[in-house]
Amino acid sequence: MNKLRTYKKNTKQHNFYKTCHQYQTYEFVQSKLKQYTKLNNCKMTMREALNLLDQFIDPSDPDVDLPNSVHVYQTAERIRKDYPNDKQLQICGLIHDLGKILFKFGEPNWAVVGDTFPVGCKYQKSIIYYNSLKKNPDYHNSKYNSKYGIYSKNCGIQNIKLSFGHDEYLYLILKNNTNHNLSEKYINIIRFHSFYPWHTGKDYHYFMNDKDNQILKDVLNFNKYDLYSKNDDTYISPDVKKYYTDLLKTFFPEPLQW
Repeated sequence: MNKLRTYKKNTKQHNFYKTCHQYQTYEFVQSKLKQYTKLNNCKMTMREALNLLDQFIDPSDPDVDLPNSVHVYQTAERIRKDYPNDKQLQICGLIHDLGKILFKFGEPNWAVVGDTFPVGCKYQKSIIYYNSLKKNPDYHNSKYNSKYGIYSKNCGIQNIKLSFGHDEYLYLILKNNTNHNLSEKYINIIRFHSFYPWHTGKDYHYFMNDKDNQILKDVLNFNKYDLYSKNDDTYISPDVKKYYTDLLKTFFPEPLQW
C-alpha cells in the first residue's frame, strides 16, 4: 500500500497551499459564507452534482489523479462493506465531496479544496505547509493571532470559522435545504472531514464542547474510508452506480437549491 498524504516541497500541492494560505483570510471566509448562504446559483439534483465531479481532479491531493467522482464511489463502497445497513453513512461517503462543484461557479481551486483550518485565531503548526501561512495578512493581525483569537475556550468547534471550500459549502446546502432526509450527524461529518489539524493533528481541542466529542468520533471513523479507499479498485460498475442512484432518490427525492 502506498503511503498516503505525503506532502513535499516544490510540488503542485505545495504551490497550491501557498496560494490558499495567502488568501484564505477571515474577511474572505465571511464574504463567501454571506455569498453562498443565499443559495441562488442554481437548482440541481444530487445526481447532477455527482456527475459534475467527472470533470474535476483535486489539485491539492497528492494521492489522486482521477476525476473526483471515482473517489466518492470508492469511499461509499468501502463504507458499504463495513456498514451494509447504514444507508446514511453510505450516502455520506458518496456525497461528501460534492461541494467541489464550486469550481463550476468560478471559484479558484484554493477556495474549493484542501485541508481546512480555522480563521480568526492563531494558526497551529499541524496545518499542512504551516510556514506559508506567514504570507496571510491575518498572521500578523493582533486581533487574530492569539490562541483563542475572536473566539473563547470551549465555544464549540461548530462555532469556529474555517477556511472556505467544499466542506462548508455542502454543509450550507444541506442545512438550508429542508427537502432531504440526511440527518445532522452526517451533515457534521461532511462539514469537518477536511479539518485535519483538528481530527488528525489533535489541535484546537480547546475550542471543543461536549457535543464536539461525538462529532470528532464520527469524523475519525469516516476518515478511515475517505482516506484509505483511494487504494481501492477505480472501476465503478453499472450495478454499483444503479445502487447509489436509487439511494440518492431515497435521501434526496427533489432538486436542491445550490
